[in-house]
Amino acid sequence: MSFLVVADKPSEMKTAGFTLLELIVVIILIGVLAVTAYSRFQGKDGVVEYAYQARLVSALRNMQTRAMQDTRPGYCFLINLNAGDFGPPSLAYDTTTGNPPLTCGTSIDFSTPDYLRTDAGELTGEGLVLLAPVNHVGFDDMGRPVDNSGASICQNQCQLTIQGSVSVPVCIETEGYIHAASC
Repeated sequence: MSFLVVADKPSEMKTAGFTLLELIVVIILIGVLAVTAYSRFQGKDGVVEYAYQARLVSALRNMQTRAMQDTRPGYCFLINLNAGDFGPPSLAYDTTTGNPPLTCGTSIDFSTPDYLRTDAGELTGEGLVLLAPVNHVGFDDMGRPVDNSGASICQNQCQLTIQGSVSVPVCIETEGYIHAASC
């Protein structure tokens, strides 16, 4: 016994594909997305400032952590701040005893790891300037900002600003909290 099933209504037939209206809507949506995405890829205005802001916060926090972990007296935990770059100083250690540096210099040691510094003139090469109320920021064993001699700085906070097409701040609070926002 066999049965034969016949579709007697045209609505039971399956169709495949898209309608013309659906295709037009999809093309319009892709066009709108392309126009908005294209404007974001035109240049790096406003984006590069935030990248350097994150690098500066990272370098400051790293040096602060080093100062809090290594509490030997006389060691230099400092980030020098110039208009075109930032980073730790060149250190001169007593090679016979390994004692703390003889000087905690004001020039940047460009041989230190990249996560602690920018390259020479890197900021100015990007059209940026680092504005700072101090020339350097060091940290004591409690993580508080100090100068070369260990005297407290940033009594009412220090605001560092990376200036380009936009200005992005980095704030160092009196007690040592470093954050990427206005003071």
